[in-house]
Amino acid sequence: MAFTSRPPTALTPDQRMHRTVTRKIAWRIVPLLGIAYFMANLERANLGIASLSMNESLGLTAATYGLAAGLYFVGYFVFEVPSNMALTRFGARKWLARIAITWGLVATATCFVQGPVSLNLMRILLGIAEAGLFPGVVFYFTLWFLPRDRAKMLAFFVIGSSLSGMIGPPVSGAIMSAWPHALFGLEDWRALFIAEGLPSIVVGLVIWKVLVDRPDKARWLSAEQKTWLTTELARHEAPSRHGNPLRCLANPKVLILSFSYFAKNCGGYVLVFFMPQIIKSINGDHLSTLAVSLLSAIPAAVTLVVSLLWAAHSDRLQERRWHAAIPMFVATAGVVLAAASSDPILTMIGLILATAGVGSVGSSFFQLPSSFLTGPMVAVGIAAINAIGNLGGFVGPYAFGVLEKSTGSFFAGNALLAALLAVGGMVILLPMFRRRTSDMFDSATIQAKAAE
Repeated sequence: MAFTSRPPTALTPDQRMHRTVTRKIAWRIVPLLGIAYFMANLERANLGIASLSMNESLGLTAATYGLAAGLYFVGYFVFEVPSNMALTRFGARKWLARIAITWGLVATATCFVQGPVSLNLMRILLGIAEAGLFPGVVFYFTLWFLPRDRAKMLAFFVIGSSLSGMIGPPVSGAIMSAWPHALFGLEDWRALFIAEGLPSIVVGLVIWKVLVDRPDKARWLSAEQKTWLTTELARHEAPSRHGNPLRCLANPKVLILSFSYFAKNCGGYVLVFFMPQIIKSINGDHLSTLAVSLLSAIPAAVTLVVSLLWAAHSDRLQERRWHAAIPMFVATAGVVLAAASSDPILTMIGLILATAGVGSVGSSFFQLPSSFLTGPMVAVGIAAINAIGNLGGFVGPYAFGVLEKSTGSFFAGNALLAALLAVGGMVILLPMFRRRTSDMFDSATIQAKAAE
């Protein structure tokens, strides 16, 4: 596609209104929710840094630690759909605030665990507390942003996850390193849970104060802006179907997308939990812990940039299927490269491709349910897809670890992940997800959309 300079054209009144309203809403809600998502991912993953001294303190084996890490997703899976149904009942402001406050309380209380049983319980409770955050925000965005803007806004929200992967481990390590052992009776890992749990409670209180459930209740929008936005949202909304929203759980499209997201998360959470070990192994165990943590942050930094550009491209073309599938195929190629290469640089490139791939799926992927679901079914469908998909966070790392233990290398686990990612991308391209208006990813469509 050729890039040519064109003289700027004056915006129509409708375009000016769209730009003004979208920017005002984005600055009001997206940064706050992005901070909440950052904290959620920090609480979810800081167990890995805490384990450097916690495992010995509590007498945890590798198996009991792995079980505790994975049990988070069990609680998350069970309560994801009920949580999003509650959100539609009580409103996003109250429910998202409740989610942040309760996960902050549970994360902080993890400092009191005394052994495997209490740690397992707290991990399950953490999953229950956080259940509903991501799909709740996806649904919340459908109440505020037009379809043309949602992928980009979701990508800005998901920045919280990438930032957590970039700066979370170094910050957690710094907290533990700066805390004198057993100061005030608290070991360094216990201090870590307190230091990173309490801010989430504050974020929840801010959400309660700042968020508004719907545009018609927003005092910071003028009457004209409210009227324009509600009219435009109604114009783009599919005809509503009444009935029990739980019916969408039997929708074949929901089930297929759930499998695709499950495959994506199998790969994504293996990268989260095993990347440091892979990086250390390919360098002959010569790297320090600090060096490994810094190298592990590089893929997250690349993902931050790539995911934003890819989401903006998806919104510009108003195409979702291929923009969700292609990153899955890129991740597949990255996993294959990392598995097949013995060269540290090529392996690192493979890890970057894999991380950028899985990190760029969600912004377009989660626009698909709203194309065939309406009303409360959107919230329930997104929650179901996210809940089932996040089981990949338990199954993927567990299967990867079992294969590594039985074969003595990461190759078999990588082969399994590559197959899952490839199939997960293919099912998104099934004809059932094709819109009636052409959304094929071909040059003619790209040129027509780009020219608009």
